[in-house]
Amino acid sequence: MSVTSNMPSLRSGAQSLAGLRALAADYDGTLAEHGRMSADTEAALRSLRGVGFRLILVSGRRLENIRKLCDALDLFDAVILENGAVSFCPATGIERLIAPPVDERFLADAAQALPGQPLFVGRSMAATGAENAARVELVIARGGYDLHVVGCGGRVLVLPAGIDKDSGLSHALAGLGLRRDQVVAVGDEENDVELFRGCGLTAAVGNAAPRLKATADLVLPGECGQSVRHLVDMLLARAA
Repeated sequence: MSVTSNMPSLRSGAQSLAGLRALAADYDGTLAEHGRMSADTEAALRSLRGVGFRLILVSGRRLENIRKLCDALDLFDAVILENGAVSFCPATGIERLIAPPVDERFLADAAQALPGQPLFVGRSMAATGAENAARVELVIARGGYDLHVVGCGGRVLVLPAGIDKDSGLSHALAGLGLRRDQVVAVGDEENDVELFRGCGLTAAVGNAAPRLKATADLVLPGECGQSVRHLVDMLLARAA
């Protein structure tokens, strides 16, 4: 049986696998399950890198979080964090803010509007529970802040206007000398819709949000890392 015999077919109109040179992947719910990437998924990514693919991690997490959870950051040629606001180069250890810094005035207003509610703060991004979305939107509107809210599963992320996984991936690709149509993107949540924008091929893992599945060129079998391994098998078969 060939390695691709059980693989899903591409959606009509999708780009073929030819010409793809990079994989851009979300972390939680995609590469990782319950915050951890399995050894099998790590091995699959190393195999993909071995045939010349560039690997880009695009996550909503902060750098200090991802470092605690992922022991294989060295796999990636570029890491985009805080949903597009921060870049990190594993090879050099350099972290760069590529968006305006977090607005301290907004944080003060949000803390007042969300008494007793968790508010996680990064270098540019703030995050809270999805149940607080309406109140966060109201704080932004009343304060006239140049911010927007992005849904991400059970959380909402607050970011500067124009900053998302699309802008973050564009920054990474510019540094690697790659075009968007050379990228296959894979994700699971609604904030990955922006990650998919303009990519040569887009794939949703089996556990992905319905909205993301509806926009993807293919929906992968399995869930999380298992789904990603199916995708890697497809790409490796094409490279053979």
